[in-house]
Amino acid sequence: MKKLIIVATVSLITLSCENKRERIQREGEPEVLLVESEDAGMNAAIENAKKTFKTNFHPALISKNPDFSNFAIKQRFDTPEGGEDIWIGDIVFDNGKYRGTVQNEPVNPLDVKLGDEVVVNLENLSDWMYYDKNIVKGAYTVKVLRETMSDEEKKEMDSQGLIYG
Repeated sequence: MKKLIIVATVSLITLSCENKRERIQREGEPEVLLVESEDAGMNAAIENAKKTFKTNFHPALISKNPDFSNFAIKQRFDTPEGGEDIWIGDIVFDNGKYRGTVQNEPVNPLDVKLGDEVVVNLENLSDWMYYDKNIVKGAYTVKVLRETMSDEEKKEMDSQGLIYG
């Protein structure tokens, strides 16, 4: 099974910060990107994810299509400083709820940690994704973040053989 490439790429924290997008390096952890809560591109991506969740993600998840894999939902967790968006992977839909496993180690103290099983709060949905063979579906916030990557970072991301279409 392929690992969630996006999780290894960046986590996302929205704050009121002076720099439009600031990077935080953590030893042994994925890079974290701070994004202003007013970032128009990111907010449009989040709205697009919310609008398409029920028509794109949900039907794919329950379809049992063998070409589909690595279903993940990014959920915002509120913090005193703003919010932290964390990927939840291994998504299952059961009894009308989405459950999965926390894929990122939070930067801020939260009630969740890497590896915890959680029920997704769809009111705080900020993105979704899955693989259709090697094509990444959804991942709207990832595509916005990709615009800020260096050519070397894009090349490393592309070396995984995934197409962000």
